[in-house]
Amino acid sequence: MLKYRISNYYKLTMAFGISNRVIYSILVLCFTLIVFYYIFPFQKIYTIMKFKVLYLSAAVLLLGSSVTMAQVSKFKAVFIEAKENGQEVFVTLTNGNTFSGFVEAVDDLSAGVKTKDGVFNFKYDRIKSVELVDDNDPTTRWYKNPAANKLFITQSGRMSEAGSGYYQNTYIFISTLSYGVTKNITLSSNFSMVPGLDFSEQLLSGSVKIGTNVSENLSVSGTASYFSGFDADIGFSTIFGATTYSWNRLDLTAGLGLGITEDGASDLMTIIGAQFRVSEKFALLSENFVFPSGEGDLIPIGVLGGRFIGQTIAADLGFIVGDGVGAMVPFVSFTVKF
Repeated sequence: MLKYRISNYYKLTMAFGISNRVIYSILVLCFTLIVFYYIFPFQKIYTIMKFKVLYLSAAVLLLGSSVTMAQVSKFKAVFIEAKENGQEVFVTLTNGNTFSGFVEAVDDLSAGVKTKDGVFNFKYDRIKSVELVDDNDPTTRWYKNPAANKLFITQSGRMSEAGSGYYQNTYIFISTLSYGVTKNITLSSNFSMVPGLDFSEQLLSGSVKIGTNVSENLSVSGTASYFSGFDADIGFSTIFGATTYSWNRLDLTAGLGLGITEDGASDLMTIIGAQFRVSEKFALLSENFVFPSGEGDLIPIGVLGGRFIGQTIAADLGFIVGDGVGAMVPFVSFTVKF
């Protein structure tokens, strides 16, 4: 009976274009709303959040459904192109397993791919990505970087994939939860868990990132965030824009940001970063900030290091250097993609 119900559930999700990933977006949305509820000081926003969660969740459900249908159409188109041209494909499933081979058959629900271990029938709702293999480019067989859309600390111009997200932990005590509601909208929350501090003294933030791919190699995004905590009565906001140019193994990012409090806005801060994927499992990473001092001087600070890359996990190890930092300060974090 259980097997029958599960089978029918999968049929229904495909028929209506709804996948299990939609549930993640609703959970992350609710979590972000809770964070905003506790950090924003405006009673009006409290009221809106109390009565609008249901409507927002329904909107996310519809958005997630349309995203799933678009993904299915994209997967099917790639399989058809590969079959017609006799080109090899590289398939990544939602559980992280990867396969490569030649397409044998394509229908509305699945595609048959002949691999070295035999012919496998891949259902579209079990596929995370499908790429055409270029024999002259070994990177087309590499699994994707689970932290491709971020530098050490800040976001790059690249967006999260629709229906995917990540959890990041920095210095053990600082956590980030991020989720791509659509290919153009990402919700994120940050929170600290420092022992000995009360809840009101912990860092809390919520952010919305909106972006798009201008071309195959160029991505732009803007992120608005609100921070509260440290037992402060009033928090502060940040606005950050980033542009990322991607070419083969190299990502170059440039961004501008500023802070906003009730007293006004700060001067612009500049961020320049780069990520070069040396191999399938390692990338060099650099993130550099130029802060205005408020007295006409500029304060440069950089984070230099590397990223160890797995199929769903990335670990960053770097060192913070620059004026006022003194000795090199280690930077350690890890990211788990889901």
